[in-house]
Amino acid sequence: MNSANTTPQPLLEVKNLKVYFPIEKGIIVRKRIGWLKAVDDVSFAVNEGEAVGLVGESGCGKSTTALAIAHLQKITDGHILFEGRDLSAMPAGKLYAERRNFQMVFQDPYSSLDPRMTAFDTIAEPLRIQVRRGTMALSEAEIRDKVLDLMDKAGLSRTFSNRYPHEFSGGQRQRIGIARALALSPKLVIADEPVSALDVSIQSQILNLMKDLQNELGLTYLFIAHNLAVVEYFCRRIVVMYLGTIAEIAPSEMLYSEPLHPYTQALLSAVPIPDPPRERQRSRILLKGDVPSPSAERQGCPFKERCASAMAICATQRPDLLEARPGHQVACHLYGQKGNTDGNHH
Repeated sequence: MNSANTTPQPLLEVKNLKVYFPIEKGIIVRKRIGWLKAVDDVSFAVNEGEAVGLVGESGCGKSTTALAIAHLQKITDGHILFEGRDLSAMPAGKLYAERRNFQMVFQDPYSSLDPRMTAFDTIAEPLRIQVRRGTMALSEAEIRDKVLDLMDKAGLSRTFSNRYPHEFSGGQRQRIGIARALALSPKLVIADEPVSALDVSIQSQILNLMKDLQNELGLTYLFIAHNLAVVEYFCRRIVVMYLGTIAEIAPSEMLYSEPLHPYTQALLSAVPIPDPPRERQRSRILLKGDVPSPSAERQGCPFKERCASAMAICATQRPDLLEARPGHQVACHLYGQKGNTDGNHH
């Protein structure tokens, strides 16, 4: 099932992923009246050693995509492949061992830590669980050495090991979350808006830490964010989502210098430029209307109601994600859809 001619083979492949939530009504007898399509036919790949950003407005489905990849959210349809192995078809026991390879750093460093566990026990917990399950053989002394080493790597003083979450600042808590994610030596770290809950001054410290760890440990990141300046700094390639679908995928420099999708163009026009004369000269692209409800029945392009370039075909045919230029994919009828005869969507 691996894609042909990919060098190197992607570490992670997401193929036609769908996550739908039932919409029900009734108090005693619950009746399904529709579906909320949080993620609707999403496909992309992450190569080993790269940092890929997943961006879009709040509610576009990026966090749901991350949770589905981490198997913290049940998927409706599609496939998630890790090193070519299809996780979506894997029995629970085998999947449990596989999950060591991908770990999550969560958005909120306050709610993602157990208030009753010390920093040491929080970081040690993944190791102890694997030992209990028989998938790792480590003594308590080895676990202790590993945890203290992880605290060093995450920039936490070893003297903090017996402190509880309420005794740490937000940035320190996120460092504990990062150390916990690295405890099982994962190949992929899924970071769900890891700096959005932190002060701006702390954000750069955490981003630099994550970059240093990537270089030191050879990590691969899927980095979810809505702050495009953060993503430009951190990620080599960017996936833009809109209303549960992918609008555009491109290398960072290409996307920022020449965005193709009208939605990406509008997103980037809202990012301030730290150069007052240039900032004054450029024009903002203001989108009309609001983001449609993900529960509404959709036909055609998801962006059609808000797009200044919408054409007749946009109302009836959903555009495929096609390569407009080498390494740059876009789902937009402006760039020719070859009659949409070989689309991936249903």
